[in-house]
Amino acid sequence: MGIMTRLEGVPDADDALPGMAYFAGTGPYGKTCGECKFRGLIRESSKGIWNENLQQIVHKSYRTTQCAMFKKLAGCHGSPVKKDYRACKYFDEREKKRAPGSRAPSEGA
Repeated sequence: MGIMTRLEGVPDADDALPGMAYFAGTGPYGKTCGECKFRGLIRESSKGIWNENLQQIVHKSYRTTQCAMFKKLAGCHGSPVKKDYRACKYFDEREKKRAPGSRAPSEGA
């Protein structure tokens, strides 16, 4: 904790975690970064492989644990964000994956 007085509802320096778009704990109560749609940034590898069929260099894509909102706001890639970090104010719940063959609630009989 910082040297200054801690005020209820006001973020402190301890709430600033690397790679997060805003202070931890400023989002919905009980939610974590692991439940947020912004955690998980798609990046391309820096090394490309020549593809004869396409006649071009192809880069492999991979998913990281970085925050996409941090990238949007700061303009650069941040540190990886752990899934158990408390949610920030930019939290947006990730859509739940349905099992193959299951129906959406609106598709009921």
